Amino acid sequence: MPSARTFFIAACSLLAVLAPTARSNPIDPKNADVATEIIILHNNDMHARFEQTNVNSGTCSQEDANTDQCYGGFARVAYEVRKYRKEAENGGPAVLYLNAGDTYTGTAWFTIFKDEIASAFLNKLKPDAISLGNHEFDKNVEGLIPFLNDVEFPVLACNLNLTNEPDLAATKSLANSTILEANGTRIGVIGYLTPDTKILAAKNNVEYVDEIVAIKVRKYRKEAADGGMPVFYLNAGDTYTGTAWFTIFKDKIASSFLNKLQPDAISLGNHEFDEKVEGLIPFLNEVDFPVVACNLDMRKVPELAATKHLVPSTILETQGTKIGVIGYLTPDTKQLTLQSEVEFYEEVVSINAEAKKLKAQGIKIIIALGHSGYLKDKEIAKNCPEVDIVIGGHTNTFLYNGTQPDIEHIEGPYPTVIKQKSGKEVPVVQAYAYTKYLGKIHVQFDAEGNLFEFDGSPILLNASVAQEQDLLDLLEVYRPSVIHLEKSVVGHTKVYLEGRKEVCRDRECNLGNMIADAMVFSRVREEQGGDYWTDAAIAVIVGGGIRSSIEKKSDGSITDSDILAVLPWGNDLFMTRVSGKTLRNALEHGAAARGKDSDGPFLQVSGIHVVYNPRKPEGQRVVSVQVRCAACRIPTYSDLDDAAFYNVIVQEFLFNGGDGHVWKEANNPQHQRLQRKDNEAVRQYLRERDYIYPEVEGRIIFKGAAGGLFASVSLLLLSSLAMRVVS
Repeated sequence: MPSARTFFIAACSLLAVLAPTARSNPIDPKNADVATEIIILHNNDMHARFEQTNVNSGTCSQEDANTDQCYGGFARVAYEVRKYRKEAENGGPAVLYLNAGDTYTGTAWFTIFKDEIASAFLNKLKPDAISLGNHEFDKNVEGLIPFLNDVEFPVLACNLNLTNEPDLAATKSLANSTILEANGTRIGVIGYLTPDTKILAAKNNVEYVDEIVAIKVRKYRKEAADGGMPVFYLNAGDTYTGTAWFTIFKDKIASSFLNKLQPDAISLGNHEFDEKVEGLIPFLNEVDFPVVACNLDMRKVPELAATKHLVPSTILETQGTKIGVIGYLTPDTKQLTLQSEVEFYEEVVSINAEAKKLKAQGIKIIIALGHSGYLKDKEIAKNCPEVDIVIGGHTNTFLYNGTQPDIEHIEGPYPTVIKQKSGKEVPVVQAYAYTKYLGKIHVQFDAEGNLFEFDGSPILLNASVAQEQDLLDLLEVYRPSVIHLEKSVVGHTKVYLEGRKEVCRDRECNLGNMIADAMVFSRVREEQGGDYWTDAAIAVIVGGGIRSSIEKKSDGSITDSDILAVLPWGNDLFMTRVSGKTLRNALEHGAAARGKDSDGPFLQVSGIHVVYNPRKPEGQRVVSVQVRCAACRIPTYSDLDDAAFYNVIVQEFLFNGGDGHVWKEANNPQHQRLQRKDNEAVRQYLRERDYIYPEVEGRIIFKGAAGGLFASVSLLLLSSLAMRVVS
């Protein structure tokens, strides 16, 4: 029997029969057949959680910290990554650290510092490679190019068409795949990104072909250095966006902290495009590791292609073994973020093409590292014969074996095992999101590069995990620009404001109600004249645009930092005049997204009472709609008239077709840009009220199987059991 090799892979918040299975046989470290042994550390969807968070991945209060109720943060990721790398240096298994995208967007830190903070922190983590996430496009191509030139590692995405983004194609770190080496074995890592990025991200010229933190990392690296198994740390994207830290510092803080973590590679996430290409380029130039994405077409954004670390793939090496890592990113990024000229190719086709190139270079082990969602990850595992491991992100999927360790619902086994037609088994992993968990998969390969044994489990980064001091010190560099936001009180709440994705993208949530009400109120405050109360009584916001909950503090205060965590992008508000038919179609479009990988289009509303029947076919799920009158002296509700026209308040993202929505009339478009952005409207709404206490009041109702009507709040238990909710 040929000799084998063993690896340990960690990733962080990186059709025949497609039934997922789990493998529970423990790895035998003394197996004589092992030629290559690796530990892969991986994460995905870090969303700018540079500092530790509370149990719901929101702001960690001093009270939470004092009672050890805080989780994650780049400092904890760094501890684990460095630990395993140190063990590898001392004779342990080789370590790869990979990231599956979406470092961008999610906190005030990113809002302020953008690509600068993203590249700074990722360079600290030193991933071996990352893939792009759709949020890496949130600031358009211009927001991505600096990132790609600042990072010090490959950024992988094999399914990008960059013809119309030559500047993006020219970035120094962007590649389709990379080759890593471990114990004499060359391992190819291929990046990919969901074509949904075209929908999810800022408008750009990147095209896609349709698709078929620190402490744990250092700990495992230390074990590897001490004679343990080699360790790779990989990140599956979406480091951008999610807290005030990113809102302020953008790419600078993302790159700084990732450079501290030193991932072996990361993929782009869709949120890396939240600041457009211009907001990604600095990050790609600031990081010290490869950022992988093989499915980008950057011909129209040469400045993105020119960044120094964005590559389709990268080659990692550990103890003489070379490993290819191929990046990918959802083509939905095109719709999920601001418009750019980046185009996206379909993931499976792109990954197979890049894998063929790596095989021609003698790479026997290939990892697909990307940001397209759990369903697409399983499809890649099924249809990419050269891929040995899939490390994904985007859907924040929590995979686990055994008893649920915290509040996250287990959505499948870790790893999920997909069997190809040949009989080859391919493990698929994700590690939830927000730095709360660090994924860890231990793998063994024989001398021919065949994966024959694997096990692993995500590591909960709770208060029992130490935080690396240099990462905490780096936070203090940026903190002065954030602290005033944390101390600036704009309002008070008597209740918890629910903004979790599994709620606001599936049913009515009270935070969605409050935001939509604030949008209507913003127009009320600026509208002049008339004997009616407003000219726009309806507002909608996509559930995917609500990025965080707001915890009820002891004094009930809501700060600017809280608002930026919920609404980090600062979308302009538009009043658009649409027909009742267009409004009905928008509700149908949102209802159709429930339970899918890209479920962000589901609408939270003000001035609408809608009844859905989710058992009906797509396009027929709206049972009834009543809308609030505008040109009236006393607001009342009446049935929606498909032929009538209504003024509706929407965000610029929706107005421009984000998430696949249509909010313009083709024949007679009428619209007006309002005076405030969405987060400014919320601040105004809060400041004019002593306290708020929004409720779930039956604006959105689901019709049950027996014909009864159930308010969405009554479906909480049912939907959590019967519906798989993804990001």
